[in-house]
Amino acid sequence: MLAGAANASGDRPSNLSQRISAKGYIDFRWQHFRGNESWLDSGTGHSRFDRSHNNRPLLADFATEIKADLKAGSQIITQIHAYPEQNAGLEITELYWQYRPLHLSAMRSRWRVGFFYPKLSIENRGSVWSSLYNINYSAINSWIAEELRTFGVEGLWSWKIDKPVYGKAPLTLNLTTAAFAYNDPTGAILAWKGWSNHDLQSGIDNELPFSAPPGVAAADNSQASNFQSFREIDDRPGAYIGIGLSRKKSFKVEWFHYDNQAEDTAFENGHYAWHTTFDHISAHYFLTKELEAFGQYLRGRTSMGNGFVNNRFESAFIAIAKNQGPHRLTARFERAVIDDLDDTVLDDNNEAGNSFNLNYSYYLAPHWKFSGEYQQRRSRQARRSYRQVPNYAKEEQLSFSARYYF
Repeated sequence: MLAGAANASGDRPSNLSQRISAKGYIDFRWQHFRGNESWLDSGTGHSRFDRSHNNRPLLADFATEIKADLKAGSQIITQIHAYPEQNAGLEITELYWQYRPLHLSAMRSRWRVGFFYPKLSIENRGSVWSSLYNINYSAINSWIAEELRTFGVEGLWSWKIDKPVYGKAPLTLNLTTAAFAYNDPTGAILAWKGWSNHDLQSGIDNELPFSAPPGVAAADNSQASNFQSFREIDDRPGAYIGIGLSRKKSFKVEWFHYDNQAEDTAFENGHYAWHTTFDHISAHYFLTKELEAFGQYLRGRTSMGNGFVNNRFESAFIAIAKNQGPHRLTARFERAVIDDLDDTVLDDNNEAGNSFNLNYSYYLAPHWKFSGEYQQRRSRQARRSYRQVPNYAKEEQLSFSARYYF
């Protein structure tokens, strides 16, 4: 009995260690860029890295996911990024409790409570919300990484509505609903910086550079010099709902409607609440086992200051990926637009741009992924004239990544 008790006691640390796991990656990068200075350095460019980072090795990202299994179906998940080239600190990009109840019927459910991404992205399904296909995200997913999180509760219900036939998985209907807070400033960075293509994810306590347009400064609107995406300003909850249909390894289509329901005249500590609402449609289709096509479309409105800023925004991309053993080739085409609907002088947010991204990746099992990527972006932004640079800009970026997974 004593021996058994000793063994049981000795097992406790081992059992605890088995309940806590970590995975992630370290991303080493080299790049060559031509274009305007990055928005992260208060420039008018759309990329994360600019010419100041050219032709030298970069430690682009350290990312990890820590998962603690509490009991059957219950977990606490924390995702962390560090960007040594631009920020010496750690960014907690997700922190939430997840619970999957055991169901005996054809219906399944999942609950998440905390700080997390809404599951909108087709691209960013890799480790620690990284892209499976590209180094730099699409404009839609770059904006999600900058400004969009759920700080609340989300429920997902799935129903199998037919039976497997000829070796195919069953057809599944999904319903997602959520209520959240701390996303009142969503829309500000998009309005005053514009669409971007990069791989930087904002943390729970992030600070992004912000420079007020001349029209905003002239109106004596006090703005925080460092913008924080995740704040509660008006004490009003937001919500979203999504409906999707999917068959595993065959296709997936989904529609989401998002509304942060912010009071757009509310102001606190240098931050305005922005009323932002949008519809999002995504589709993913496997043409063959090795060939897949996918895309996302987003269209919405954002306003601040009772019409002081009133923008309609829209973006869409379509991509095709070919997998052949350890090789993957991906091509992505996209369009992104902002229409300024207000009459505020010296705050012209109009923008229209196209981008093309071509990526080749090679997976060296079990730990390495090597990628080469060319990205070109052409855009016109009215706000560039405030910085005495041409409205039209062409940006080109050649990137090489060596990513070690652990």
